[in-house]
Amino acid sequence: MKKQLASAILAVVLCSALCLVLCLTSTVTASVGTNITIYPSSQYSSPGKTVEYTITVHNYDSNSKTVALEVEAGKCDSSWFEWTERSVYVRAHSLNSLTLKVTPSMNATERAYNWNVATTSASASASASATIVVQGYDYASETHVEGKGVFVIDKDVSSFSGFDAEHQFSVSFDKHYVFSGEIDGFVSDEYLIEGAQGDNANFEQKSAVGVYRAKASGDFLYGSENLHSPFPFGGTGTTIREQYEVHRMDQRLEDVNLHSTGNQRYKTELATINEFGGHFLLDAKQSVPGYTQIAIRNEFFGNLTVCKHLIFRRPEKAAFAP
Repeated sequence: MKKQLASAILAVVLCSALCLVLCLTSTVTASVGTNITIYPSSQYSSPGKTVEYTITVHNYDSNSKTVALEVEAGKCDSSWFEWTERSVYVRAHSLNSLTLKVTPSMNATERAYNWNVATTSASASASASATIVVQGYDYASETHVEGKGVFVIDKDVSSFSGFDAEHQFSVSFDKHYVFSGEIDGFVSDEYLIEGAQGDNANFEQKSAVGVYRAKASGDFLYGSENLHSPFPFGGTGTTIREQYEVHRMDQRLEDVNLHSTGNQRYKTELATINEFGGHFLLDAKQSVPGYTQIAIRNEFFGNLTVCKHLIFRRPEKAAFAP
């Protein structure tokens, strides 16, 4: 009798478990149609800076299909978007992703902008929203020169946050250029956002030279770029000096980023490539008393291609007296 009772109880338990599995299975397979997600849902940017989003299309149906997508720009300018219409093939019960780069124009107003990606078919209706927060520049300087002749350019800027700021910030930089000859392109840009958020840099400097040639005796291209972020004022303790005097420059691309706030706080980064004939000097140091002392000096003479990538980080626990 006890064995029969145990068998009956086991049968009931198995039956209940089977019903539960069937219910769960029917719940999962009941999902049909299309869904869209955007990652990340919100990002910080600044005028002219590109950020990238990942658009993922989910297909819950039993049939594979091609889903047509459209960007609804909202109060953004449609020209900010890498694409505004795109089709993506998604297999049955699967998903597929594609990227979307968004670049606010240089005259973009500081504010948060909402935008959407939606399907264009009523039979596969779905949409998702995202936000791009544009931070305005506290200071921006852009210089572009090309042609023949002579020019002299000097720049000198300093910016320091107050000691009562949540995250201190300090930067000073100066640039001096002298040119004589013929050049296809010369660029010297600087951008400053004191309270930068996300991956925006507090300070960014860009320099570029494209195809310089000395055309006459005495022609030359001279450049001197110095950046200093003093640790006693809340900086990364980094000093970077680049200097060159050349009769030929096939290309020069240089980018310096300084982060004191935001996601990459306490970082200074230099990336540069130089293809030239003449002299090139790179001198970089970091001094954080009690933590870090670094000195790097590279000097080159001749017809060379020089690439350099440096990253300096200030320990977050390093403190300074106000």
